[in-house]
Amino acid sequence: MRKETTVNITVKEAVKICIDHNVVFAAYRMPNCLDPEMIIQKSPEVHAISSDDSFDTMMGFIVTPFSKDKSCKEILIEPDIYFVNCISADELQNIQMSPEVSEWNGDQIIPDEISYEEYIKQITSIIENIQQGTFEKVVLSRIKMVQGSYRKKASEIFDKLCSSYPNAFVYIFNIKTHLWVGATPEPLLRAKNGTMITVSLAGTRQYNEHNLELSAWNSKERLEQEYVSRYISKVLSRFNLKNIELEGPYTKKAGNLLHLRTDFSFSSHELKGKLGDFLNELHPTPAVCGMPRKASLETLSTLEKHNREYYSGFLGPIGMNDRISMFVNLRCMKVLNDSLALFVGGGITVDSKPDDEWQETEMKAETLLSIIKQV
Repeated sequence: MRKETTVNITVKEAVKICIDHNVVFAAYRMPNCLDPEMIIQKSPEVHAISSDDSFDTMMGFIVTPFSKDKSCKEILIEPDIYFVNCISADELQNIQMSPEVSEWNGDQIIPDEISYEEYIKQITSIIENIQQGTFEKVVLSRIKMVQGSYRKKASEIFDKLCSSYPNAFVYIFNIKTHLWVGATPEPLLRAKNGTMITVSLAGTRQYNEHNLELSAWNSKERLEQEYVSRYISKVLSRFNLKNIELEGPYTKKAGNLLHLRTDFSFSSHELKGKLGDFLNELHPTPAVCGMPRKASLETLSTLEKHNREYYSGFLGPIGMNDRISMFVNLRCMKVLNDSLALFVGGGITVDSKPDDEWQETEMKAETLLSIIKQV
């Protein structure tokens, strides 16, 4: 009698197969966890989240753009299949037989890359407006393009990000013409065991022993982080949340970088029935747009030549294992037909020096570039 054997497929291998068949999916690895998780949707039709949908009862993987438009909708990837670390080959074979999504190389948005001189000019314009009292802070972003065909290497990039950045939320998702990969250090809202945590994260320095001390950080960096903390405090107050616990500011390592961080925690039951409203009120924080928010968003819509798409939106699993784990989509890239679009940005305040801000975005891009060079 022949013994039946079960062949298991790792998340990395499953990601590659799903990309080859253009299946809707999301794979992710939580901060400080070893095992990646994966959600696969059998239907090729994506679920665009509407105002009628309740975040409190959702289950799957949410992908939200910085600004909602026709090309970038708020999406829920549904967990028809969910597994941790590995899946049986037989089960995955069913996915390969599912209807394919329309051609992957359809109507892709090709981001605009600007020069050093253009970026410096934009920063100078923002600083002048801050000096005139229009803003306190504006977060300006740009695109860094990497030429080459990386679609078939995306699963390897995801795998290397998981091993290289254990403290980050590492993800890869595919929805129609959007294939994105990233390793973000910034939680937006996490909930587990009855406690919710949101985070103020701003200010960036190269990681070294000296910069671990708060005293090493200058007034510009401290003020940048303080703007975000103040904003979050106001949002928490508007929702009448009680018994909020604060921790910080403190320095937090993210790959080869350090950030200033403050944690806000409160009881999950206080947001019951109001989770969607809270997320919409919280995002975007001044960490990704500026202060005041409305004026900053209006300026960015005209100043930035590219569509941010899912960069600096938020994403993550919801309702899986009784968790909510939303992260701001930073240190990320979009996989295009023959190139990669890396999205990077930085907070501009009255004390900003334009060349320093350019160098900060170069440092942030290195988080991904160092991995891309390995594949």
